[in-house]
Amino acid sequence: MKKLNKLYLIVAFMFVGYSCEITDLDQLNNPNAVTLENAGVDLYWNQIQVSFPGWWYGNQTAMLQLARVACMTGGADYAEAYTPSGFNGSWNGVYAGIVPDVDAMVAAASEAESWIHVGAGKIIKAYAIQMLVDKHGDIPFSEAWQGTANLSPKVDDAQSVYAAINALYDEAIADLNKTAIGAPAVDIFYGSDKGKWITLANTLKFRLALNEGNAAGVAAALSAGVIDEQAEDWVFTYGSNRQNPDSRHPWYGGAYESFSGPYQSNYFMWELMEEKPFADPRLRYYYKRQDLQIVGEDLFTIDCVVPDTRPVWYDNQYTNAYGETKTWPFCAGSSLTTVDASYAKGYWGRDHGNNDGTPPDGQKRTHRGIYPAAGAYDDGDAASETDGAVEAGLAPTIHTQQGGTMGAGGDGHAPILMAANVYFMRAEAALDGYSSESAKDMLETAIRTSIASVMDYSNGWGDTGDFDNNGVGAEPSARAIDNYVSYVLNAYDAAADNEAKMNIIVKEHRLASFSNGIELYNAMRRTGHPTEMQGPSKLQDAGTFPRLFPYPSDFTQLNANAPVRTDLGEKIYWDRAGALN
Repeated sequence: MKKLNKLYLIVAFMFVGYSCEITDLDQLNNPNAVTLENAGVDLYWNQIQVSFPGWWYGNQTAMLQLARVACMTGGADYAEAYTPSGFNGSWNGVYAGIVPDVDAMVAAASEAESWIHVGAGKIIKAYAIQMLVDKHGDIPFSEAWQGTANLSPKVDDAQSVYAAINALYDEAIADLNKTAIGAPAVDIFYGSDKGKWITLANTLKFRLALNEGNAAGVAAALSAGVIDEQAEDWVFTYGSNRQNPDSRHPWYGGAYESFSGPYQSNYFMWELMEEKPFADPRLRYYYKRQDLQIVGEDLFTIDCVVPDTRPVWYDNQYTNAYGETKTWPFCAGSSLTTVDASYAKGYWGRDHGNNDGTPPDGQKRTHRGIYPAAGAYDDGDAASETDGAVEAGLAPTIHTQQGGTMGAGGDGHAPILMAANVYFMRAEAALDGYSSESAKDMLETAIRTSIASVMDYSNGWGDTGDFDNNGVGAEPSARAIDNYVSYVLNAYDAAADNEAKMNIIVKEHRLASFSNGIELYNAMRRTGHPTEMQGPSKLQDAGTFPRLFPYPSDFTQLNANAPVRTDLGEKIYWDRAGALN
């Protein structure tokens, strides 16, 4: 069955299953919510499947910004950008949504001996709880989810919650190894393949052990078997249905219908476009340019085109992870912008900490491309999405709605945990001495796996690689990919010590994780790398880098036992890094 139909049928089935006529306006239960009375095991599972990816994406933004994969535009400094109210949704999504739904499903599925439901549910529950621990540290766990019996559960220390999470993964593996009666009617993640769910659980145990620096745990998980091929990637597949329901990737609509998609990170685009002697093979998959030249602009449409607006602290040169002398980009995705804006080559975004107002540049700013949102591949033609208007001699209307059919139509995926992520973590673990694997071999496999999966998934969603007679816009060749890999591995061999080698591993992990902030945020706190990322554009000092985020305001205001975090520098117990910026 096509992925559009899977997601469409799940959502439609849920609406049919939940709808009812409201005749009692005094009722306390939401008639559209899942309850034991109105839902079977599959309805719970469907609710979990469709809510979990949205919750996951809602968590990524802040961490992608700290990793400079996205640009921080909510404030000029960290305290302004990351306030308690900004974390209410992700917190409540676990405590009032995912965990209660999973617990109810597990109770019903255990009685029915439907063990794939049980095991998969426990994995998602454990992952969601770990996400909160990794973001906030100590959280309510042992006293949580007791309803009115305990309205102010106390927090448990993060290390004890980690132990409970690991136990949940073990329980899930044991449940999945039982003989099941029945299986999910639709499993968008793994098609009810319990072997893949077990591999995922082992991988998450490896990930947890790596955070803790637990060599025995790393070895045990690797021995049990972790995600090591594209077929095992943990992804949620979206559909291309535009309305009733809109089943498309959440990044698609803003970029290809309303043109109000967020500004992309100038620094990350620069890293991909020109930090190395050649462009990253993933560049045109990640980004779609609308305006190929940033020339003739003024301070109203782009506020940093005048050379003397470049901050003095951006003029300092530094040695990058590959041993080359560089200067941070400013204003657009090019280090040469202040010399001649045309060198920006159309990569129009914002710098770290630029919280200025929004000018009328919706049809100029660079959008997300075909990966992972199933938008448009950048073939080097800004008018390529005009349905042949230019070729027909007509005036183009760049980026019209076109019935929601632009590019690949939005049926991309949420890359929750990919084989490439795991190989990068294996490289890190090997370099730290937690395994006997070759860190260099794992690094090479990670890079090649990332590039191949970006290309493979994108080719399955829409057209890529359209090019003119000069080869502009072509898909990267095998030779181009080999050159990229050789460049990185040569720099790795030439690195002075293990710290310099780790800087390359984490740097490349960032470049491979366009949509996954939690893996990068954790890697930064485990290793202290990368060390040379772009600094704030509005202030020379953005304040304390958040080693943990503030507790949500809903939690601190409604729970009498809630601690209040006033120091963004407070660390989780496994944070081994030195200073971060």
